[in-house]
Amino acid sequence: MAKLIAENKTIECKLIIFDKNGTLINQHQVLLELAKARKKSVQKHVSEKATEMWEKIVGVDLENEKIDHNGPLATSPRREEALIAAAAFYLSGFPWIEAKQVAQKAYDHADYSMKPPYGSVLLEGIKETLEHLKQRGLKLAIASTDTHRRTLESVKSLKMDSLIDEIVGSDDVAYGKPSPDMILEALRKTESKPDEAVMVGDSLLDIQMGRNARVKACIGVLTGFTPREILEQLADVVVSSVAELHVL
Repeated sequence: MAKLIAENKTIECKLIIFDKNGTLINQHQVLLELAKARKKSVQKHVSEKATEMWEKIVGVDLENEKIDHNGPLATSPRREEALIAAAAFYLSGFPWIEAKQVAQKAYDHADYSMKPPYGSVLLEGIKETLEHLKQRGLKLAIASTDTHRRTLESVKSLKMDSLIDEIVGSDDVAYGKPSPDMILEALRKTESKPDEAVMVGDSLLDIQMGRNARVKACIGVLTGFTPREILEQLADVVVSSVAELHVL
């Protein structure tokens, strides 16, 4: 197994599983592009009042380009957020069945309208670090709250597909983070064991997922929106960025 160095900690492993947004990719930019596309689509299907309620309930203030990074749009799989959107439409006067149908249609249209890489911008030093890890024999996977298709298309557009061995999206499993399902699926796909794997992420949900899957170590990074003191509550080690990781 390779000897992964994170700060002053050495971790022997064969597989590193990365979160995507906030860990490899600038999270705010991705969320902003997603929110804009969904609002534009929602406006075509419901009233302005319902649209305003949708913004509030999913944690968006697009007039000021603000995203609640603890809100539904930032943390929930699409299927959960669509139900939350349906609740906003129901509260604005739609019958519940119709509210769910309208939410599904609006979100489908928004997803169709967006093009790769969906606002994705690699954080500084990420590609070079992944190349280094790959050259040292490590398997690399992504476990993302985003869908499999969008994650794959983003990876391809950013010319990283040769570096990533497997992708697991929220639609590949029954339960999202912090359930261990995504990590367990990544382990299955890469024919790896929990004690051979490391989870790297920018949020407590990522670290909790790693703990629930019983991976060898969980590494927190500060390129998202979770402060060090929070990540340190569960992570084995916290580093400023994925770019700090290297192999002996």
